[in-house]
Amino acid sequence: MIRDSLREALARMADTPALWITGLYLGGIFALDLLIPATGNTVLGARIGFLGLCALPFFIGGMYGAIKGDDRGIRGYLGAGARYYFRILIAGTVILAAALLTVILVMVPFTLLGGSPLEFLPAALLGVAIPFAFFTFFFDTAAVFEDRKVLDSIRRSVEFVTGSPLRAVIFYLLSLVLGFLIFLPASVLWSFIIADRIEPLVGANITVLQNMTATQLVEIIGVPGLEAGAVIGFLAVTFGATLLFSFKACFYRRAAVAAPAPEAMGEYDEKGRWYRY
Repeated sequence: MIRDSLREALARMADTPALWITGLYLGGIFALDLLIPATGNTVLGARIGFLGLCALPFFIGGMYGAIKGDDRGIRGYLGAGARYYFRILIAGTVILAAALLTVILVMVPFTLLGGSPLEFLPAALLGVAIPFAFFTFFFDTAAVFEDRKVLDSIRRSVEFVTGSPLRAVIFYLLSLVLGFLIFLPASVLWSFIIADRIEPLVGANITVLQNMTATQLVEIIGVPGLEAGAVIGFLAVTFGATLLFSFKACFYRRAAVAAPAPEAMGEYDEKGRWYRY
């Protein structure tokens, strides 16, 4: 199933050009975030990153709608993006808020015992982010392919993963491998291009590297180096995002059909009305 899903994703990338809009959008955001520090305006870069993240659900919904097959053209892409935008955005916000609240609750006992919150924060973030991501990763596909509402899409993602955790783990691992195969060569290529510029950093003290500001790093790499990184990153992110999102959508659609959501528990009364437990 996973291999067939990957083949279908590649086929959809070839016969549905609208899918590349999402990849081009993410690639453009990445390139801008890399180039803006060269202007010295770090606030602008943060704003673009935040606004880009807020707009991302529109492009995700459009891509999934095109794969769903209602209309694979630009019009269908835009229509699906508008239809599912708020559903995906609100569900993602709920997940993020729940994760942050969990981090705070986890840190409270540690802080009361006299520990430093900053020392425990990385471990708390990692310990909470991994299980949250593992179980809620498919909320957006559930919202589009099964037309689920906000909270129902989150619940459906948990059901989908817990229904076959091994299948989910294999999918996650393969996605990580694909991402590694795409982005590692891009990183190596950029490293070769700016090797002479970053050579002084190789033997630098760890303390110096930790205290280095973004402006200092930009001065070392240079504008031509950043431009090369922006071009390479744009191409890698465009292809990688298009492939991975398409793979996720095709995998979920196939797996959800093979393992539909369980029926809700309940019973009918004497008048034929359904009451859910």
